[in-house]
Amino acid sequence: MENPLFKVLSINILSGHITNSDKDDFDNELIDLNFELSKKMSLVLLIISLVLVPLDVLNKQKGLWMPGSKYLFFIHILMVFVPSILLIFSHINRGISSKHTRLNLFFVMVFAYFLTLTSTITSIFDQLIHGQITVFIIGTFIIAVANNFKPLTSLGIFLTNYLIFIIGITFSQKDLSILRGHYVNGTILVIVAWFLSFILYNAKVRDFLSRKTIEQQKGKLEKANQQLTATNYKLQESLSALDESQNIIFALALALESKDPYSKGHSERVTDYAVELGMFLNLSEIDQVSIYRAAILHDIGKIGIPDAILNKPSALSSEEWLIMKSHPERGETICSKLNFAREILPIIRHHHERYDGKGYPDGLSGEDIPFLARLVSIADTVDAITSSRPYRSGGTFEEALAELQRCAGTQFDPSLVAAFISLHNYNNNRLMEQ
Repeated sequence: MENPLFKVLSINILSGHITNSDKDDFDNELIDLNFELSKKMSLVLLIISLVLVPLDVLNKQKGLWMPGSKYLFFIHILMVFVPSILLIFSHINRGISSKHTRLNLFFVMVFAYFLTLTSTITSIFDQLIHGQITVFIIGTFIIAVANNFKPLTSLGIFLTNYLIFIIGITFSQKDLSILRGHYVNGTILVIVAWFLSFILYNAKVRDFLSRKTIEQQKGKLEKANQQLTATNYKLQESLSALDESQNIIFALALALESKDPYSKGHSERVTDYAVELGMFLNLSEIDQVSIYRAAILHDIGKIGIPDAILNKPSALSSEEWLIMKSHPERGETICSKLNFAREILPIIRHHHERYDGKGYPDGLSGEDIPFLARLVSIADTVDAITSSRPYRSGGTFEEALAELQRCAGTQFDPSLVAAFISLHNYNNNRLMEQ
């Protein structure tokens, strides 16, 4: 059976604003918040009372007690014992897991009624001394501001103390003009305090609903993120399939070199040099991927060149050389059917163009030659010079660098030649070993 006290605090005149599914969470949060505030106020009240009690004793010894001072002394004694008991209770309750919320609620309600009743009774007895209701005002506003009670709960607290206050001052205050002023001020005070409590409670409701909305949006975002993850997984599978087809083409290009033992590993070495140079120049990741793919496939067009021409141990005839020079265009045609290779077609077609316009297949010159094609051309030439052929032995890396410098501005882009030599020096002359 539900605790009646818990039922009172759970009453919410704005119940339509908080759904039933969130009501328990809101109630528990409200109780926990009020519990922590009440503990702090209990400690403050205990400290104040420990100061007031010795002052009362000192005033009695000096003969300064007035009518009503004795009653205030007993109230101060009560203000020592009750907060002490409540603080001990809260300490014990900290280790109790069962009925935790109900015990916290009990603590909150006891402290709220104790503070307001103490303030009310103090102001009633104070009519015999100063005729003021200051303590009643302070106690009422403390509960209105410091605790977040639901509207009917706070209304019950204020009305209970208001009735006791009105009855008490009626008998203790003999001056009718002062009494009428207390009636008016007390009534206005209770109304203002209740509206203040109502406003603060509604602010708490709005804060709770805002956080719930954020949590719901976060949940939707997480769900969308999960869906995005699933979609990304499918995309990765598609990319893996694409990579597989790409790898097949790469394997085909490398298999081409197995036809000629002298060119074995050529594409891989060209790729290493070209990628190293691209990284040295801080090119974008997209450009570096393009360099890698183009360097692997730059000679794929040689598939259509007869073996007799590819492996001829002597110099090629003019007719044979014409066929050999067609391999960039053949490579472009082969790769034009591949989606992943569309961005690298200009590199494959133009990697044998010369900076002075005397290259092939289109005779482009200078900046008209695609930048990455100029870069791959340097890597291709370096490996061509340092690799052995049927008709000559491979040269040294220093000879390759000397050839690059000699042909800078005619066959090669001079800025890229300088960059390649800088890269070689930066790696302590170990570029070839890498």
